[in-house]
Amino acid sequence: MQRILWGRATSSNVMKVIWLLEELSLPYDRIDVGGAFGKTDTPEYRAMNPTGLVPTLQEDHFTLWESNAILRYLCAAHAPNSSFWPQPPHARATIDR
Repeated sequence: MQRILWGRATSSNVMKVIWLLEELSLPYDRIDVGGAFGKTDTPEYRAMNPTGLVPTLQEDHFTLWESNAILRYLCAAHAPNSSFWPQPPHARATIDR
């Protein structure tokens, strides 16, 4: 599986996705975009992420943006029933908070 995280490492929203990818030992490549790197207003980036913000995650042919949506997706897809994504509703709500 090819996994690419688009966004600069100095963005707090990108940082939290990096943290989870590292905690889950999921391999990924990161491409600097946003802030001083620019490139988020290009037609290519906007085709992936119409908001023009970072981060954006690509896994093979699946693309997702918005950091909290990415975190929930990674946990559901790659760490179900873990301490990162517990099943009990109160524990899950605490994580979402």
